[in-house]
Amino acid sequence: MTNENDSSKYQIKIDLNNLILEMVNKLPKRPQEVIIMRFNLDGKGVRTLDQIGKDYGVTRERVRQIEAEGISKLKAIGKDGNIDQVFDYIQEAIEDHGGIMSEDSIAEYLFGAAANSGVNRQLTLLILSLDEKIKNTKEIKVHKKIYFYNDEHVKRFRDIMNDIEKYLLEKNENLEYEKIIELANDCASKKGFSKLPPNAIKSYLSANKIIIRNILNQWGHEKWPHINPKSIKDKAYLALKKGERALHFSEIADEINKIWIQRKKKANKQTVHNELIKDKRFVLIGRGIYALKDWGYSPGTVLDVIIELLKAKGEMGQDEIIDEVLNKRKVRKNTIILNLQNKNYFEKLPNKIYKLKQ
Repeated sequence: MTNENDSSKYQIKIDLNNLILEMVNKLPKRPQEVIIMRFNLDGKGVRTLDQIGKDYGVTRERVRQIEAEGISKLKAIGKDGNIDQVFDYIQEAIEDHGGIMSEDSIAEYLFGAAANSGVNRQLTLLILSLDEKIKNTKEIKVHKKIYFYNDEHVKRFRDIMNDIEKYLLEKNENLEYEKIIELANDCASKKGFSKLPPNAIKSYLSANKIIIRNILNQWGHEKWPHINPKSIKDKAYLALKKGERALHFSEIADEINKIWIQRKKKANKQTVHNELIKDKRFVLIGRGIYALKDWGYSPGTVLDVIIELLKAKGEMGQDEIIDEVLNKRKVRKNTIILNLQNKNYFEKLPNKIYKLKQ
């Protein structure tokens, strides 16, 4: 089985932080300060053109010019240092990843697990801005900003992802990762492209915004709510699926906030309860405890559950009824016994045997 999470086989042997800081320190004072602030090299956050302009008492356009001047000087400084070795690493990685890579993937390649730190993300952008050979496309609806050297590789990436999207919409079903590999190479073959290595598939999926993976490792279309949930109830459904057990609505809210940690607006516990009680995919099986209908639970009260059991079996002992109900509802035994005393529905026979009242 192909592992879609295989890491790059390359390892940077250069201390990128020190390399860039040494280069930046060779700049004149004003361009140096602007580059540091624009690329968060001091760890204080990225400052906008407007913010820097206010600090210096100049226009944002003037700050942009100073930044461009700094980048130009850094390119010249880099030619006398080791920056070309870094560019070679990046080019080798891009070629090994199907000819295109997103900023995210390049940052991960350069910095590994520390790729998402604010400083390292900006260092990646600065390094890419210094490479005169590399090209990039803007982020658009169907894919992120990508970097490449050969225009033909961009065409291949777009063609293949477009074909996979068409397949998804036609079949309207999730894809296993192995099926994505098969579809990608079928498309490549039909269009006269060579077979794609595993890293290329990984890079294509990372760069595209249409075919994505949900928290259950299912691949599908970003418009599908079970793949890219937008509502509280869709997130709750996936959270329960992932945990594979019934949860109180407050626990479901906590799970949503934990899984979708980047969500600005946190899930409210009462809102979760209000949404799930109206959705037929969820079954209330106890005081605020929800399970999924997919798991074999049916809606209704404890009384409803007992009635259905007796309809199916005719007569049942009290202990058997309690065990069966507890498999379907998170309630106390006394609650079940209390419901059995309802003479409108049940007739009690000797030895605590119950049947439906005729």
